[in-house]
Amino acid sequence: MTGSYDYHLVALSVLIAVCASYAALELAGRTTDTLGRLRLVWLAGGAGAMGLGIWSMHYIGMLAFSLPVPVLYDWPTVLLSLVDAVFASGVALFVVSRKKLGWPRATAGGVIMGGGIATMHYTGMAAMRLPAICSYDPWLLALSVVLAVVISLVAIWLTFHFREETSASGAWKTVSAIVMGSAIPVMHYTGMAAARFAPSAMVPDTAHAVNTSTLGFTGVSSVTLLVLGVAVLTSALDRRFAFQRSQLDASEHVIEDF
Repeated sequence: MTGSYDYHLVALSVLIAVCASYAALELAGRTTDTLGRLRLVWLAGGAGAMGLGIWSMHYIGMLAFSLPVPVLYDWPTVLLSLVDAVFASGVALFVVSRKKLGWPRATAGGVIMGGGIATMHYTGMAAMRLPAICSYDPWLLALSVVLAVVISLVAIWLTFHFREETSASGAWKTVSAIVMGSAIPVMHYTGMAAARFAPSAMVPDTAHAVNTSTLGFTGVSSVTLLVLGVAVLTSALDRRFAFQRSQLDASEHVIEDF
């Protein structure tokens, strides 16, 4: 059973991945610069925004794939895949928000994050309900997991080194977001290439299954881009306010010295 792709949705999935990567760079900087409860708030909010962005990329990438049979999705399993994405993003933000990043910590973070992303992808695949049996090419499946770990390691390294907003790193931050955002779909579509679908007479369990539509695509992508946009804007405003507060404190110290 051969599938096909809607390349408009494929392009949309890549765009969302780039936006999620840029948001990750912004949110990592704020998580690093804050302490105490505020740090936990940024960490939780950043994990949620990043996780939603990565999950949305994979979800839209899956919906871009069409088979010659009706396909439904089990919504509790889809929700579980979102939890996996948020967990992986939380691990990544925690690792890159540390003051120092050695290779052992970066490697551990990459393995955990990559494992989380791969788990999210294949959990999302398990959510499919269709009159067919899905199997996987073991070599391509293994390659997709390796790519997830390697890409996560690169993402952690780039995010750590370009998390601060400076005139020198601004352009590199954008380039890093494009590299990371382009790399994430590589893992997804490698995983999709590993899937093999064969017709089956078995009736799928559709007790909690839902259909997808153009409205669903639009809703998921719009909400995701809105959340990422709000996250980046909030981060930028908080960064500016923090800078103004530091300048005010410095001026007060100068006045006290006089």
